[in-house]
Amino acid sequence: MSRQGFGFGAAMVLLLCAGGARAAENATIVVTLQSFTGAPADSASRNVFMDAFQQEFDAGELSWERRNGETWTSSGERRNRFRLVDLAEPDAAWALDLTIGLPPAVVIAQHKQKASDPTPRPRATDYRASRGLTIVAAATAPTRGSDREPGEPVKFAVYFPDAKRVVVPSHKLPGGAYAYPWEEAGRCVARAALEVLYRANDAVADDERADLAPAVRTEDTP
Repeated sequence: MSRQGFGFGAAMVLLLCAGGARAAENATIVVTLQSFTGAPADSASRNVFMDAFQQEFDAGELSWERRNGETWTSSGERRNRFRLVDLAEPDAAWALDLTIGLPPAVVIAQHKQKASDPTPRPRATDYRASRGLTIVAAATAPTRGSDREPGEPVKFAVYFPDAKRVVVPSHKLPGGAYAYPWEEAGRCVARAALEVLYRANDAVADDERADLAPAVRTEDTP
């Protein structure tokens, strides 16, 4: 083989290898939701929450942030490689376990119409005592055996600064009550889960993280 022909062949091999690496990097990764604990009990709120959660997983791109000194700034969007499915073989899909902690629901005492009336039972509402949310996510890699080594749980603590206060603080309810943003919460939980999946796949740098806006991350449990 001539030197020119050898050089052309080597270049083709390099191009094919590069193409294969790019294809592997962009390949879709299947995910199943193995467990989800803590979703809202109210059916209407739960439907809004879960619909937003699924829509965020179905989105083609995910917004990211990059650390610049002590602050985090937007670094644009990246293709979302992960797809949530109902069923898949354990050796073909990542397993996701989620636990969320919601603020306590607000219960409002009801007053008697007349002094002789029996004391009415307190009325449960869909309002929440704070704007906070905690998320614990664990991503477990596919396996061929029956025993899966569970992924390391990652905890997020966030709050929603734009949540509307609908009950003013009082001595009975010092923090007041908020109309909880169920749609934003569903999207936030999905983005946090996607961040954990990216980290488990070594597909994100230490100075990068998912953009959870409009939620704000905090070190303390809200």
